[in-house]
Amino acid sequence: MSAPKFTTPSRPLTWLITGCSSGIGLALGREVQAGKGVLIATSRNPSRTPDLVAEVESKGGKWVTLDVDDPDSGRLISELEKEGHVIDVLVNNAGFSIHQAVEHFTDDELRRMMETLYFGPCRLMRAVLPGMRRRRFGIVVNISSGAGLEGRESMGGYAAAKAALDGG
Repeated sequence: MSAPKFTTPSRPLTWLITGCSSGIGLALGREVQAGKGVLIATSRNPSRTPDLVAEVESKGGKWVTLDVDDPDSGRLISELEKEGHVIDVLVNNAGFSIHQAVEHFTDDELRRMMETLYFGPCRLMRAVLPGMRRRRFGIVVNISSGAGLEGRESMGGYAAAKAALDGG
């Protein structure tokens, strides 16, 4: 029995990128739109970046509110699919880091980093993969860091969360 064949769509790919309000997420979103891809940009508080939202939407993209820490964040995928959006590429980019020695972290700070950097991306992957498998096409990109391979003294919690995502 041969393995299933994957098929690349003959239409522009639709990208869902988390954490688009700055940094890598914003830069990647702009590249997607410059390359004629369809962008679904996300951030926790789009009202804080109205100019960016307007920029994305003026080029045919969509900006949606998404807090990857929300245990129900994967629901966004089914909502988008019900609206007719097909997610071809999921980019798990949202993140933050607290820099301090590991003995100074509180349990809450460590849990928040794991939630954002590991559990949130896992929820979105679980939500998007069934549709990708059905369509026999899909790409998941997890933005990571060298800290996941070799953490620094001031990045213990961040390094642990990135290592968890890399290992998943």
